[in-house]
Amino acid sequence: MQLTVQGIRIIQVLVASTVILTLFFTISHFGSGALRDTGISDHVKIPTGGDTSKSPSFPFGSRTPPEPKPANATLDFQEIIYLSMPHRTDRQDALALIAAIAGLKLTMIPGVKPDEIHPKAMPPHIGPNDMTGTAPLGIWRAHANVWRYIIDNNIQSALVIEDDVDFDVNIKEIMGNFNWQLKYNNTIRWGKDVEKGWDEDCPYGCDWDEIFVGSCGGKPNAARLDLMQSYADPHAPKINQLQDWTQKEFKNYWNMSESEGQRVIAPTYEPLCLLGYGVSRLGAMRMLYQIGGWRPFGNPVDLEIAFRTEEGVLSGYTLTPPTFVTWRIGGAQDSDNDAGMNAKPVSTKGNMDGKSIGLKKSIRKYMQEEFMVKNYWKTIDEQRR
Repeated sequence: MQLTVQGIRIIQVLVASTVILTLFFTISHFGSGALRDTGISDHVKIPTGGDTSKSPSFPFGSRTPPEPKPANATLDFQEIIYLSMPHRTDRQDALALIAAIAGLKLTMIPGVKPDEIHPKAMPPHIGPNDMTGTAPLGIWRAHANVWRYIIDNNIQSALVIEDDVDFDVNIKEIMGNFNWQLKYNNTIRWGKDVEKGWDEDCPYGCDWDEIFVGSCGGKPNAARLDLMQSYADPHAPKINQLQDWTQKEFKNYWNMSESEGQRVIAPTYEPLCLLGYGVSRLGAMRMLYQIGGWRPFGNPVDLEIAFRTEEGVLSGYTLTPPTFVTWRIGGAQDSDNDAGMNAKPVSTKGNMDGKSIGLKKSIRKYMQEEFMVKNYWKTIDEQRR
């Protein structure tokens, strides 16, 4: 009998030691700071002071999610598609350069002039806003061509960007972190039971038509501000670096006085502009059906998407601050659709005079630094020594 009791005690000691060692190596490997950076800390209680000997508690049951990792060459979408008028080779050259530096793979679909649309192919129209022969009609057709390309080629997800975008040097890390949040920490969709979505085999989760990562305005649904989550992103810029509308969203809707190191995800509601948006294949089908491909419409395509999203026939997520912003160089080169800009002279130094607002580290500015590093004649003697 005595041996049996001793045996039980030995087993108890071994089990307790195994648990302690497992927790020790887990914390040693990840560290509490790493856990906060990944977003797991939203669901893990990490000691921040006092008795730090207490181990964090993982409420994930028998599983833990994989660590976030940088996005791939198409930012975890199946393709990145950019729209560009065929004659804007200046913008295409610039995109080729920044994509090469960032390690991205882009596919171009040409823009459309309104007079290229045959009268028999004009979309059905409703409302007083007659767009016949106007630039917004050509813009709609270009985006409709993208949606049809996605449908016809069975592309499950694509990121659509404009040809004058700028983005952060660390775009792969930014989008990889965002992807991780929507797949493994999507409290908007799943509440606290985020494990429900872990087995979905889709980039950024499987529940969206649209993901807005590049806007020039808009706002969330004021009646559903509970559907939001914030997470840590070391590449998020300071609030005074953001566009005015983004600053107002942080302060007025999210009650946050600083954006540095933080991004917010909320259901898309009233997005403005189409600088950068992800679209699933089903989302492309819904957009083409709702906006001119089948049903009539009467507003510029970005407003139509906003209206259909407000109605709830389209849905998705919006990231703030946006990761794609507009690059401006001044004068007529800044637009092919704005009559006021087109009336200005082409008198700038091009991209060398350009600027953007809303990024921590612009890749277009970084590119200038990158290519100014080399000077063969200054370095050859140092290399020969």
